[in-house]
Amino acid sequence: MKNNVSKIKETKPTQCFSYEVTMIVHIIADNEVTAQAQLNEKGGIVTKRDVKLVNTITLYGEDKDK
Repeated sequence: MKNNVSKIKETKPTQCFSYEVTMIVHIIADNEVTAQAQLNEKGGIVTKRDVKLVNTITLYGEDKDK
């Protein structure tokens, strides 16, 4: 009798953490268009940062150790 059953891959649980981040960022530039471009490309000087955990979800992926 031929065995066509394949082994089920074992999984290792991981988690996905979702955060809400509120920041105040300062940019030194000649005008708002330049400031916006610099913010998008390089960021700026962060003077305040508030972080709040909003959600955690358990995920499953292959356990590479086995």
